[in-house]
Amino acid sequence: AALVERVQEAGIAGLGGAGFPTHIKLKPLAKVNTLIINGAECEPYITADHCLFRTYPKKVIQGIQLLAHILGNPERIMIGIEDNKADAIEALKGAASGTDVEVVVIPTKYPSGGEKQLIQILTGEEVPSGKLPANLGIMVQNPGTAVAVLDAVAEGKPLVSRITTFVGENLKESL
Repeated sequence: AALVERVQEAGIAGLGGAGFPTHIKLKPLAKVNTLIINGAECEPYITADHCLFRTYPKKVIQGIQLLAHILGNPERIMIGIEDNKADAIEALKGAASGTDVEVVVIPTKYPSGGEKQLIQILTGEEVPSGKLPANLGIMVQNPGTAVAVLDAVAEGKPLVSRITTFVGENLKESL
């Protein structure tokens, strides 16, 4: 409860797009048996998670382990990542070595990054219409959210920044 309170105080919201308050999601109504980290970016050209995986793989794994601890240590912890991110896959596998975090490589196929689609790809289970992943004992989190939770708990750092993708014909240089 104290860790969830720190997450709330830091203003952590899900970085996967919906912006749902993370502290609420970390107090599920049912036991979480499977924690999935969605590293399958939902749209072409988005590379924020890819960059995060390559640059901070150990922090990602530590953040995932912290989420798992808060959730009562689910039986299965997976990162779903698309097969076109070889450098990130290698970095994550190295960082996850010796942990209970499983790096699962999936085909690069739109819309694999959608929450319900990724759950079906990784577990074979389908979230029924009108239901939530929690109804199946599954929680999906974004890797950026995992790192933000780690920063909030370990360093007292609020959510004030994130890795972002900029693309388009008017960009003059790659950052």
